[in-house]
Amino acid sequence: MLHRLSAVLSPAEALPRAAAALVVDVIRATTTAAYLLAAGARELVLTAEVTQARAEARRRGALLAGERGGLPPEGFDLGNSPREADPERLRGRAVVMTTTNGTRAALRAAGAARRVGLAALVNVRAALRWAAAGEGDLVLVAAGREGRAALDDTYAVGALADALSAFAPQAELDDTAQLARALFRAHPEARALLAQTAAARALEPVGLADDVEACARLDALDVVPVLAERLDNALRFVPVYPKGV
Repeated sequence: MLHRLSAVLSPAEALPRAAAALVVDVIRATTTAAYLLAAGARELVLTAEVTQARAEARRRGALLAGERGGLPPEGFDLGNSPREADPERLRGRAVVMTTTNGTRAALRAAGAARRVGLAALVNVRAALRWAAAGEGDLVLVAAGREGRAALDDTYAVGALADALSAFAPQAELDDTAQLARALFRAHPEARALLAQTAAARALEPVGLADDVEACARLDALDVVPVLAERLDNALRFVPVYPKGV
């Protein structure tokens, strides 16, 4: 049973200790992670640095995915786009992923919580059902952008906070979670809100503006990337499909 929901909107803020954490980088890392696993990837290894990602991919015979400046680094198989989640290419494969903000947020969360999942608008209900199956407090960790809070991630945190009552009606929300929830309730059209954000605007010059629509699909997926193993400077996630989503 979840007792308390807190939210951390900026990577500059310290994370509270919690039983579980849901990491949010809605444009685009946690959205893409969910799509990759839904398309059949068997596991997803997150690293903070490109050099680490290359080393892990060689060791595992894995596909390389991710971005710097919005685009895949040289030699990567995939970028950080949910629209690249092709089942024919991904089924049964391991994927190693590194991004500017999202993978770093996941590594932070793994240092503060025993259970860690990746959440986005596309898997709100699945992520909350997974989190609510455990005991203790839940923290929502927004990846943010360039070291600061980001509108898109705050909005997605608000979607999670708003839906929590269906899974843990007894859970108390802290002020930050209530603030994010108010933002979500004030803007029921996710696509319109996300399109106004700095993260969305940054995709336009690199030809990836259509990713925003894929990121805005509320509850499109029933999979949660869940932390299965802590490695040296990396995290291994596997797909979990919570019952009753």
